[in-house]
Amino acid sequence: MIVAKNWREHKLVYASNPKTGSSSFKRWFNKMQGDPRPYDQIKHVHQMGKYGKVQSLFDAAKEKLGRNATLMEAMEPMFKVTVVRNPITKLLSGYRDKIQRLSKTGIRPPMLKFNPNLNINSTDAEKYAAFVEAVVNGKLRNHHFTPQWNKMKICDFPYDMILQTETTNDDIHIVGEHTNNTGLDFPGSRTDVGQDHGMSTLQRTEGYYKLIGPELMNKLYRYFLWDFVLMGYSKLDNPNFPYLDFDQDIEKEFGELIATNVDIVTEEPGTQPTIDPTVKI
Repeated sequence: MIVAKNWREHKLVYASNPKTGSSSFKRWFNKMQGDPRPYDQIKHVHQMGKYGKVQSLFDAAKEKLGRNATLMEAMEPMFKVTVVRNPITKLLSGYRDKIQRLSKTGIRPPMLKFNPNLNINSTDAEKYAAFVEAVVNGKLRNHHFTPQWNKMKICDFPYDMILQTETTNDDIHIVGEHTNNTGLDFPGSRTDVGQDHGMSTLQRTEGYYKLIGPELMNKLYRYFLWDFVLMGYSKLDNPNFPYLDFDQDIEKEFGELIATNVDIVTEEPGTQPTIDPTVKI
């Protein structure tokens, strides 16, 4: 979680969720703090030293209450925000950023357990299918690939607004209106600023997912089940993909998966949403 150095002026708490446009959001956050530079010159945005200290919220609440403050008491005056993303495109973004870009082959050893024939000349679709197998079977773990509902404590933390990556550009003004920060444009994505060869993750989705058959796709939906059900995201074959679809028939789309949720492979196998008022992010 980050707060602004000038948080008394801009009462915003941002819980950063990787692969949801967090770099862009933090550039916007730095502008809110008073950084005068153009967005493309604002670097190293994930360094926590660039922001205010969350402890200062607890100190202010303690001074007001005359005792140590709880998390909820410290956060009460702040506008609390996070951003989520369709798990299908989020996972692909994670693969491309954390595996494909960081290696010459686009292959990690756990992927070879599911396709031992992978090599540097394998297609992106072949490599990605093995990557998905490794993730949903618990053989390749990274916080960039894990379900969002649990990582971001969607059921527990009293967010004032949960934005979607797909529509952040349209909705960021709402955050600005609540945090004394109107009139500040939101920075573009990697594609918008010419860092992704002109193609977004969404545009690449069909090609990367073309070798993922129904059985593996079902495993992916099971792995990210509560991201879909709780946040309302649409499946790959939904006409509304990748956007939210609260009109979809949850029983039809996810009923069988909910009934067999004990088989989900996550950081905590079988975990289902519960509310914990002592949540920490």
